[in-house]
Amino acid sequence: MSSPSLKNAWLIAIILFLFQSLHNADIYVISVVFPQVLDEFQITYVYGGALITATTVLSVVLFPVWGYLFDRYSRRLLISVAGVIWGFTTWLNTLPRSFLGFFVTRILTGIDNTPPSGIESLISDYFPPKKRGKPLGLIGATGATGALIGTIVGVVIGYAYGWRYLFLITGGLGILMAVIVYLAVKDVPRGSSEPELSGLKIREELYKIRFRDIFVLVKKPSMLFLSLQGFFGVFPWMTLQTWVFTYMLRERMFSETMALFAMLIWLITMVFGNFAGGAIGDALFSRTVRGRAIVGAVVVFLSALTIYITLSWPVEDVAGFTVLGTVTSFILPMAGPNVVASIMDTVQPEVRSSAASLLSIFESAGSSTAPLIAGYLADLYGLGFGMMYISTSTWIVCGVLFTVLAVVIPRDISELRRMMRERADQLKGGDTI
Repeated sequence: MSSPSLKNAWLIAIILFLFQSLHNADIYVISVVFPQVLDEFQITYVYGGALITATTVLSVVLFPVWGYLFDRYSRRLLISVAGVIWGFTTWLNTLPRSFLGFFVTRILTGIDNTPPSGIESLISDYFPPKKRGKPLGLIGATGATGALIGTIVGVVIGYAYGWRYLFLITGGLGILMAVIVYLAVKDVPRGSSEPELSGLKIREELYKIRFRDIFVLVKKPSMLFLSLQGFFGVFPWMTLQTWVFTYMLRERMFSETMALFAMLIWLITMVFGNFAGGAIGDALFSRTVRGRAIVGAVVVFLSALTIYITLSWPVEDVAGFTVLGTVTSFILPMAGPNVVASIMDTVQPEVRSSAASLLSIFESAGSSTAPLIAGYLADLYGLGFGMMYISTSTWIVCGVLFTVLAVVIPRDISELRRMMRERADQLKGGDTI
């Protein structure tokens, strides 16, 4: 079976980009209206951080379940189901009038927070290895575009009509996108874009995931170091996502309009940073199989430096803070698409969703505590200190781990290419006709 045309592949990538952008917007809007939530339920930063942490913990528990299902069954159908769950759990979260009820229903919104693993796996089967970085960068940019959309609707709708009305709208978008994905996206056989399998008929039942495969993935050296860097690497993202808008309002003394303006600039810049990171990774990967790991190492070291400078900048210099934040916003997301592409470069097609979910387990297992830790530090020393301390320390660790990854990844890439050549020989021999 021939691989899909790149024109059609990009159309699918754009649809999935829209789905995940709106999904991330639904996740992010609570950060924008957190001041309303804190005031309505009379809770401290610690309780607010605990709310995000608990939601993330539920997502972590379900990561291997979603990953296995994505590798076993129709990815199009499962992404659509996730959209329906997103919609109904967000609507449910608007009902409680006590913090306990809000806490419980908010945790339930974590059930559907795992579709990226299926989306990334599907994208990898639409694009060949040397062209995956850019579309995966586009999918990676959904964190920024989702935050951008979430910030706009959060301020425009949430602060005008209240957070409950806002949640009704973002939940409705989940139902809408579920229908669009189901009608417009087509599943393709796993492994369709592998160059060794080009033009061959693929019968997926020959190469189906087994549940025990999930637990042996981490034995692969590349997956081990990708997972370890993921454990530390998302600490800053969770911290910044949860608290940066509140930080600007309460410590930088920004008005809601000023904070929105800064966020718009930064989030738009992050979209370009994601795409640029994927493009640079593709270019270096074409020259050396260590290319994506090299990009990751350079980016996270620079991220630690730039976030330190930005958060240390004088409060009275609004323009300088905004410009530094823009530079930082371009650099921060560049490692992401190279991490995901490295997974696709090293594991066989039928376990890629599970591999991405495994990475997410490591990411969220560590980072789920980040909002709580940042909230604790904020109560003691201020939000700026909490965000800066967590971000710089964890990204330095990530830089070291990416450096080790650059040493070990060539062997795993070579092993995957050998496996694909063996499968091609089987297919050419007529075993699957």
